[in-house]
Amino acid sequence: MTDTKYTSLARTAWDEAAPIHWETTAKLVDQFRSPETSFLTDFHLKELRRIGLAGAQVAQLNCNNGRETISLLRAGALSATGFDISAEFIDQARRLAEAAKSDAKFVVADVYEIGAEHDGKFDLVVVTSGALCFMPDLGAYFKVANRLLKPGGRINVYDCHPITDMFELDRDRGDRPLAFVRSYFDKEPVRHTSGLDYVGGTTYDATEIYYFHYTLGEIIQATIDSGFRIDKFDETGEDPSQAFPKVEQSEVKPPLSFLLTGTKV
Repeated sequence: MTDTKYTSLARTAWDEAAPIHWETTAKLVDQFRSPETSFLTDFHLKELRRIGLAGAQVAQLNCNNGRETISLLRAGALSATGFDISAEFIDQARRLAEAAKSDAKFVVADVYEIGAEHDGKFDLVVVTSGALCFMPDLGAYFKVANRLLKPGGRINVYDCHPITDMFELDRDRGDRPLAFVRSYFDKEPVRHTSGLDYVGGTTYDATEIYYFHYTLGEIIQATIDSGFRIDKFDETGEDPSQAFPKVEQSEVKPPLSFLLTGTKV
């Protein structure tokens, strides 16, 4: 299957999921009316501030409903623009921005096809949980991030740790001990047809979508090969996916997320 076919399926699947998500996330409209509302964790925000979030022009790739894009602007960014392939989720992002009285901007675009008019416009590109696993070409993804940045601009990735792809989700394993169900080095894309309602936890007959597993080494190497110098790398026990709440609360646990900051060279 071509990369274009993968992303076309993803667009349809996410557009299908949007109204189902909204049944749960419409409450964010009221939450965002409070100026204190933010969806950036303290750990992530500390790093964003360290690398110069204040006064920066920021892009978020795969922004979904825009809640983090709006939060970036509230945390001190000069401007914030979210890009996402789903027109339905971008519509939700604009509704949330209106409720938040936010100037965050949102663009419907396949990341691989973001227009050249955005090149060199940003000081910082942010990628958060659940982005990389839907991208069929990791190298091309980071090259887009690189061209969006001004000279010396920064990329910041805070995503689920690839080791979590080896485990059964908490809601599926019940009380069974955490165990390996997939090889860390399995490169076969995973076909999924039961829907994308990770918010409400429902399933439905959905357009197929594919998950891509990348090792930590592949993510780091793709970042370097795309023209970035890695300045900071860290692993954490935070679970940004909220798929492993019991594991996150355990005293004995694997890394559940990683944070990477790089500079365009």
